[in-house]
Amino acid sequence: MTILAIVFALPIVGFLFWWLFIETEGVYLGRRVVIALYDLYAARYDRVKQFDEQADLALISLPIMERVEPQTDPLILDVATGTGRLPLIMARNAAFAGHVIGLDASSRMLKVARKKVAAERFEAYVSLTRGDAQNLPHSDDSFDVVTCLEALEFLPDQRAALAEMIRVLKPGGLLLVSIRIDTRWMPNRTWSEARMRRELAAMQMRNVRVEIWQEDYSQVWAWKARESKPTGVARPDQVQQSPSQIAIP
Repeated sequence: MTILAIVFALPIVGFLFWWLFIETEGVYLGRRVVIALYDLYAARYDRVKQFDEQADLALISLPIMERVEPQTDPLILDVATGTGRLPLIMARNAAFAGHVIGLDASSRMLKVARKKVAAERFEAYVSLTRGDAQNLPHSDDSFDVVTCLEALEFLPDQRAALAEMIRVLKPGGLLLVSIRIDTRWMPNRTWSEARMRRELAAMQMRNVRVEIWQEDYSQVWAWKARESKPTGVARPDQVQQSPSQIAIP
């Protein structure tokens, strides 16, 4: 009887392990587990994801630059930057003369990103910092663009993180986030398009556009109400970082 119980239990235990640690990346086990898993997987993260650079240029980098025209030097904050996907595709865009600050809670993901930035000599365009998406170490109305891709559903409090992104976004600034389409394995963690639109409207965002992007995700574009002068980056050394930011060695 005991052997039979073990035989029946093994598939259940295996499924739970897959669901908790692989499919949902530890989100149901708390923030510390999520960060620990990203630290663990950092060295092979890019091999698993296999991002398409040309698709990212066409569907992320170029649309950002088109939406901020005629500005060519936007100051961008990329929240949950991981191994630097968005900062790198912006820096590779010949039309981009701005600067991206990539923020993540995983030190090892940031170390991978830093090596990639150094290898391509993009230090003039990219800074990397460790921080909490729900307590961004930046002043109000600081950035021309704020992005957060494939990450909101893995943050402990999505609404708090979204509110922080909008807080540091300049009036008239551009927000780009994503919502997960395939929601079957993440109950109570994903937002529908209608929910995202309601949340953004409540936070004074306007002109919300939802666009199909990948098999599992849609892009959500929105602009912060009112207008202001662009921040821009005249020189890389003018990118000011808060003293509370943690430098990555």
